[in-house]
Amino acid sequence: NPVRDLDYGLEGDNAPTQVLELGNLSEHQRRQMKVLAERLDKLGTMQHDGKLYAASIVLEEWLDRGFNPVVFCRFIDTALYLGEHLGPALRRKYPKLDFQVVTSEDPDDVRRERIDKMSGDKPRVLIATDCLSEGINLQELFTGVLHYDLPWNPNRLEQREGRVDRFGQQAPEVKACLLYGADNPIDGIVLDVLLRKVREIKRAAGINVPFPEDSQSIIDT
Repeated sequence: NPVRDLDYGLEGDNAPTQVLELGNLSEHQRRQMKVLAERLDKLGTMQHDGKLYAASIVLEEWLDRGFNPVVFCRFIDTALYLGEHLGPALRRKYPKLDFQVVTSEDPDDVRRERIDKMSGDKPRVLIATDCLSEGINLQELFTGVLHYDLPWNPNRLEQREGRVDRFGQQAPEVKACLLYGADNPIDGIVLDVLLRKVREIKRAAGINVPFPEDSQSIIDT
């Protein structure tokens, strides 16, 4: 399945647009896809995008309680989309909010510099792709992880949370939230794969991966 993530290692955060080429779409089908994309673009608002709205509710709750969250996305396009819509919405309620979007489009040194500048007393939210789920430790600046996208591999969840929930974290509590659509058939398929992998890892290695496998809503989905 070319859409799934590899079992080991981290791929880039560019959208897998090459998958469209595998379908050998006709010119008519390409025009249809363009029309659908334009229609979807108009639905990208808090009013129409339930997942975007749910993310804003979680982030507002965490900010109200003094947590500084990182929102992890799978692809650059998703991170930029969240930056475009969540940034203005959150700043209306938190005018002093330090809000940044970091993806692999920035070189390593630029990413580090932008994150380092987020230190201080102001509330902060970082939107990031998995380019930050390895190598850069975030425990000194952030106290929450929101998984906006479902990865195919539970190790990715662990790597994301491990940037924040690690040795050196001074906060007595660290938040983690996994977003998924209860009525989204794709999320249901990915959750099924995650659940089976988590249980296989536990059976084979005796290691608990941070995944709410006993959640009734996940089982239902």
